[in-house]
Amino acid sequence: MPPGKLSSCSAAIWLLVSGSAVLASPEQTIQLQCGAPLQQPLCAALAGELNSRFPGSEVTSADEPASSPGLTLRYVGQNQSPDWISGYLAWQHRDGRNGQGPVIEHSVMDGKLTPDSLADFAVQLVRHTEFPL
Repeated sequence: MPPGKLSSCSAAIWLLVSGSAVLASPEQTIQLQCGAPLQQPLCAALAGELNSRFPGSEVTSADEPASSPGLTLRYVGQNQSPDWISGYLAWQHRDGRNGQGPVIEHSVMDGKLTPDSLADFAVQLVRHTEFPL
């Protein structure tokens, strides 16, 4: 049954049971700015980790139009080789505040960086950055 034909109590129950956010807008829009093509697997991993950490928020890329993101994030790489990467997340809040997380280093002993190892790196970047949310 479409939500418009339900009573307010039924609509609330339908929303809770369906797990749908059709009737609600995101709590916050987080815009992720990604650079070089080598960073695309990392940016995909960052987007996934941000969705996990802030489940009520919408994570967009800088390529997608966002009317007024509440928070803009940018990965700042410091060093990268086939088996090692280091960098941090820089952020700017809509209200003008800005900051950055600590530099995180990640290396692979017996191979090259892969999408899975970059996902581990993304987890550490998001975990150790204090966001103003």
